[in-house]
Amino acid sequence: MIVHRFVKSLRRPRTRLVAFLVLASAALISPVPGVRGQEARPFSLKAARAFAAANSFETKRSQADVETARLKLKETVAVGLPQVTSTVSYSDNLKLPTSLIPNFFEGKFDEKIPVQFGTQHNATANIQVQQLVFNGSYFVGLQTSKLYRSVAEMGLERTRLTVQENVTGTYYLILVAEENERILKSSLASVEKIAAEVRELNQEGFLADTDADLLQITVNQIQNAVHTLERQKVVAAKLLKFQMGLDLDEDIRLTDTLADVLAGVDVDEALRAEFKLESNVDYQLTRGQARLADMALKNEKAKYWPSVAAFFTYQQNAYRSRFDFFRSSERWFPFQILGFNISIPIFRSGAQSARVEQAGLAAVQARDAAEQAARGIRLDAEQTKVRLLSARDHYLTQKDNMRLAERVYGATLEKYREGVASSMELSQAHDKFLQAESGYIQALSDFLTTLNKLDRISASSIGS
Repeated sequence: MIVHRFVKSLRRPRTRLVAFLVLASAALISPVPGVRGQEARPFSLKAARAFAAANSFETKRSQADVETARLKLKETVAVGLPQVTSTVSYSDNLKLPTSLIPNFFEGKFDEKIPVQFGTQHNATANIQVQQLVFNGSYFVGLQTSKLYRSVAEMGLERTRLTVQENVTGTYYLILVAEENERILKSSLASVEKIAAEVRELNQEGFLADTDADLLQITVNQIQNAVHTLERQKVVAAKLLKFQMGLDLDEDIRLTDTLADVLAGVDVDEALRAEFKLESNVDYQLTRGQARLADMALKNEKAKYWPSVAAFFTYQQNAYRSRFDFFRSSERWFPFQILGFNISIPIFRSGAQSARVEQAGLAAVQARDAAEQAARGIRLDAEQTKVRLLSARDHYLTQKDNMRLAERVYGATLEKYREGVASSMELSQAHDKFLQAESGYIQALSDFLTTLNKLDRISASSIGS
């Protein structure tokens, strides 16, 4: 009632003006979505992995595969349930067929007379119930459908783990790029300060042009490296959003830092952890595929077995000289039948035998592939542990080398300011520092990449 009065009041010009002013004021006061008040969406590494596992394009496709498998199982089960069909038919004999019969009526048996049997209008309505009693392929197919659904669910789990691995790798890539950018910007500020001092001394005639030029070359190189990193970070952020299933234009913010990630890494514990092959999703999937091959062999063998089906039919027939089927006074004639159909395969010219042999070979190949995959996964796990240990040691070494190179550069810088070292020596010391920094970044990236791979191999579920 209140709403009706409000709508009715809007028909008055003065009321419409007031309503317009109120709405316009609200529009000016309220923030515009996406323009004001919109903040970058925060994501920790754990949150990014969980979001990607649920929303990535790969996950959605695998979820569709699982749903398809579920519907396939439902379809297979329905085949063994009662099937009910109903039909209604009508025929109009525009011209009744004529038959010739002996003339029994006058005793002239050698004489043929034409007669017509039946009625012009005929109608039939029936209902039939069919029930599968026994069929070997059906029962094997039912088991196969259940197994296929299980394999599809394992495929979904593997997809989620792969997506998480990719998201983690890109997340690490962005953090490493930020660390590299931080180091380069710090170095750039230092070199720019020295370059400015050298330019002033050069302009006053205390230093040669070569000194200023060498330092300016270093400044230009570092600036280009910083700009390249900034562009790479933008591309990496878009890649991360793509992997997570986010819109590429959505603004996100990574809440975990490189220090947070490294603080949560326990290499010794990762190396001590026992690898359980049975919990590995890739191994489970290969075993499931081998079982599917076994079921295919069993299904081919089941085609040698007989098939039994029962049926019941109830039918009503009507015969009319006129189209009056809906008159209740006219008769309908019932008909019922109950029976069984038994199909027994006897001879198939060796075709079925060949299909059984082919399915047997496919099953052997699938079992061999599963065993090969099992050994490969074990080997990959051991190799990754060895690579992780080496990557950790290399990372620590490169980190110390970068600190030493930074100390050498700092000492050379002090000597340069005191006039003891030349600009060439300072440039060489800074180049060695940048080389050590590049080696540190590469070692850090390799270390995190190897750690991410070991986590993926050892993972048995999303929560791993």
